[in-house]
Amino acid sequence: MELVDLSTQELSTLLKNIVNDKGNTASIEFVRSESFVQLLRVFGYSSKESIKPISLVILTKLCENAEVKELFQQTSSKLIRQWLESTEKQEKLCSHSALSAVFQTNNEVGSSILSQDGLLEEIMDCVEFETEQVQIAVADMLSHACSQKACRALVVTHCRGYLLTVMTESKNEKLKAAAAVALSKILLDEKTSKAVDQVAENSVSDDSMQLAELFQKMVLNDESDISVRLNAVEGLTYASIKPKVKEMITYHPTLLKGLFTFVKDSEKTSNTLFYGVVVILANITTYQKPLSEKEQQILKLKKLAGEASTLEPDPLDSEEHVLKRNQRVLELGAINILNILAKNSSQIIRQSVAQVFLNLSTDQKNRGAIVQQGGVKSLIPLTTNGTQEGTCLASQALAKIAITTDPSLAFRGERAVELVTPFLTLCKGENELFQFEALMALTNLGSVDDSVRTKIVDAKGIITIENLQFSDNTMIRRAATECLCNMMFCEPVYEMYSDPNRSTNKIKILLALSDVDDFQTRRASSGALAILSTSPEVCRMIVDRPRGVEVLLLLLNEESPELQHRSAECIKNIAKVEQKLAESLVNNKVDERLVKMIKDSKVEAVVMTAAEALKEIAKYGILKKEITETLNI
Repeated sequence: MELVDLSTQELSTLLKNIVNDKGNTASIEFVRSESFVQLLRVFGYSSKESIKPISLVILTKLCENAEVKELFQQTSSKLIRQWLESTEKQEKLCSHSALSAVFQTNNEVGSSILSQDGLLEEIMDCVEFETEQVQIAVADMLSHACSQKACRALVVTHCRGYLLTVMTESKNEKLKAAAAVALSKILLDEKTSKAVDQVAENSVSDDSMQLAELFQKMVLNDESDISVRLNAVEGLTYASIKPKVKEMITYHPTLLKGLFTFVKDSEKTSNTLFYGVVVILANITTYQKPLSEKEQQILKLKKLAGEASTLEPDPLDSEEHVLKRNQRVLELGAINILNILAKNSSQIIRQSVAQVFLNLSTDQKNRGAIVQQGGVKSLIPLTTNGTQEGTCLASQALAKIAITTDPSLAFRGERAVELVTPFLTLCKGENELFQFEALMALTNLGSVDDSVRTKIVDAKGIITIENLQFSDNTMIRRAATECLCNMMFCEPVYEMYSDPNRSTNKIKILLALSDVDDFQTRRASSGALAILSTSPEVCRMIVDRPRGVEVLLLLLNEESPELQHRSAECIKNIAKVEQKLAESLVNNKVDERLVKMIKDSKVEAVVMTAAEALKEIAKYGILKKEITETLNI
């Protein structure tokens, strides 16, 4: 049958109708029509590559409804079987191409078709006698099938020998590349990988390296067909999960440069290429996750029993090796490539870009280069436009940068303000590391720019930060308190905490945190009290607390001049308010401790503030005579 190519406009109209088909009546009618047959034939007959992506989108939309999906599966299965049994080369080509499209559309449907009794055996029985074009279609279909776990086992059972033979002996680059990609996916599965090793008697001991070397040659061959090179990038993507391959890619003299050039070439760009390159970068730069306590115990037992375990960390994925790989990737210009890929419309590509940025920013030494090469500009849009995971990854990468980088240099203009919302979103999540880093970033940003502090208030961030003061995690509690201390310089926050009608509990919490074991938390909370104590109402709230004055006295007794200074500042401001409050200080012998501090401290600021506090108390005539005489007040 000669197929008349569908136009992009016709397909766009069809897609719009399916998307707007609320009752699925039109979708069901379409799948039952000759038009559906024609759509599936596109993948085997059409010479217009531009219409295949939208055709895949249409098939994907059809699978979103359970009723339509079931009919889709039945109809496409019948057609694929029918074309497969034809004696015409073009019909067979159509069968394999259509099944590839189904796998790309919905793995579950593709697996159900390929798993039918005798189907894969029928394909493989005569594949060696088919034309190279049909064999390429078969290998491509098997490659897509290997993305599904159940199908990988089928492919190993029925196709592994053929794929290995093609990969090692075929002279056709397209066929060789498609077969190699399928094998690279098989090697991801430990069980199927072992099965391949048993068959490949003449192969090298590490199949993943053999495949990777084949792929790198194809990628770097400028004379190869573009489809071969794209297939090679896909295969390299899967192979790059292996630590040895990561090292090979990173330190190959020209491979990464070749991939980067490939991305920059506007005539050869495609999402397949973009996705492959960014996933390769993600695999190379990702740090190995530490084993959980349970995993550590299992590994220990395995070692005692003399058994190998997949939990055993690979030395090539140690932190030392990852740090060196990341440095190499940066030197080769990865940030410029990430900046290009960050603008892609694909959410999964943007998510992977965010992951690479996060990997690279984990090492503090790399953060300056990310800023200098425009990484921040690329990351900010990724915090709001993308998948939930992608926006979170981008936000965390920016948080790491904001913690250690001068905000005035890294986040010029309105960029610092734009980061408030994503950082607060991290604070609201459940990941404690994200919470901690976001709080540290907000603290750094808020310390230099009042517009950031105002944005935090407007975004209702104060309550979010306050909630984290109750975290069981000491570091999160500390970071939240440090962030709030900075926020006291913001007038609305200062007024909020100074209002006795709504802030008595807030002052109570700051006093309590000024008496915890963690020094940094005590320093931050007492710092907030020192700032707030310029308000007479806050001074009254401090003294009215059952342990308010006692906490200040404990701070005076600290060895740290910082804590002594903060407490003396509070005491000075309390004494200024009225005699009643000053008497509370004297009744708790605060004046005696101040005298001792003046005599013992070698820090001028502490001595001066303590002396000023005593002078304020002395105005009421309530100091002991020996104190006034000693200090000549």
